[in-house]
Amino acid sequence: MAGQTIDFRPTIMDLLLYAGDGVNLRLTCKDTAGDLIDISGSVTAQIRVDRLHPADPPLVDFNVSLVDAYLGVIGLILTGEQTLSLLGEGQSKFTGVWDVQWTPPELQVRTLVQGIVECVADVTR
Repeated sequence: MAGQTIDFRPTIMDLLLYAGDGVNLRLTCKDTAGDLIDISGSVTAQIRVDRLHPADPPLVDFNVSLVDAYLGVIGLILTGEQTLSLLGEGQSKFTGVWDVQWTPPELQVRTLVQGIVECVADVTR
């Protein structure tokens, strides 16, 4: 008889960005019954080159808004300068990884979302 599985892996959401353009994401967190989850506590979201070097500083930290955290809503913001900074000198494309971690008051960290980030150079400058 097959057993049941409890899956604690984060949702996969890849980001496709355009260098120099700002980004505003609004994540709504719900449980399996569809009820909103109070996301009070702290939330961190970062973009990194890879997952292999956790001691290296992130390339970009998202600005996080928790104004509507009690409604289960997290606001994630990147400026145009931040997306542009992902491209190195002479690069036309960046590929890396990102995730969003939530730490409820007095509880363990939980990664809510993770995925790949691609950012391509813009044309108009």
